[in-house]
Amino acid sequence: MSVNIHVVFDFDGTLATTFVGGEMFRCCTPPDRVAELSANFSDGEISLRQYQEAVFDMVDETTFEMSKRAELNGCIRRCATEVCELVWDSGGVVSVASAGLDFYIKPVLEKAGLDRVELHSGKVLSEPAERPPFRYDYPSYVKSCKGDWVTCKCEVINRLKSNHGASEVIFVGDGLLGDACAAANAADTVFATGKLLRYCKENKISATEFGKDFGPLVRYLHDKTFITGAS
Repeated sequence: MSVNIHVVFDFDGTLATTFVGGEMFRCCTPPDRVAELSANFSDGEISLRQYQEAVFDMVDETTFEMSKRAELNGCIRRCATEVCELVWDSGGVVSVASAGLDFYIKPVLEKAGLDRVELHSGKVLSEPAERPPFRYDYPSYVKSCKGDWVTCKCEVINRLKSNHGASEVIFVGDGLLGDACAAANAADTVFATGKLLRYCKENKISATEFGKDFGPLVRYLHDKTFITGAS
C-alpha cells in the first residue's frame, strides 16, 4: 500500500528565511515597550497570543501596508518549491502551521507561487484599510495542547493523518513552544534547525538538520517517492 506524504511547515524562520512577523512591527513600534512585552511573555505573565496582539496594535499602519512590506521583503527558503512539487505530485498536502498572522504570510507565499499551500494561522478580521487596534480570530487554535500558541500544530498534523488515511506527516520547524510540541507529540518525521534542532537533540527526538536550503528534505522525499512509487 502506498503512503501519502504530507509536509507541515512552520513559517517564520523556517519556510521564510527570516522572522517576517517581527519585521512588520519592530520598525514601527517603541523598542522599550516591545522589550517589556517580550519580557512579560518570557516570564509567563502573558500568552503568545496576547503578546502578538499587543505589539501589532502599536503599529501605525494598516494590514494592507504591512502586507506590501511583507511581499517586498519576505523570502522563502531555497528548495521550498521543489519540496512542495514533490509532495503535490505524489498526492500529498503541504501546509503552513504558524503562530503568526495571515496578512503577512499570504503575500510571501503568493510571491513565491505557493498560494496552493494550506495556511493555518491567526487572522486579522479588520478591513485592510483599517488601522489598529485590529480584530483577531484564531480558527486553528484548539485546547488539545498545553500552550496558548495561536495555532495548534499538533492538531494540524493529526487532522492530516485523520483525513488522508495511511500517511506520513513531516514537520519542519525552527522554534520551541508549538514547534517542539508538534515534533515531540504529533509528527512522524521531523526536519529541524535552530532551537528546535537543539530541543530534539536534548530530548532524543529523531530529527534531520536543514540549513540554508531544504536540500535534505528534497533528498528524503525523492527517496520516499521512489520507494513508494516502485511498490
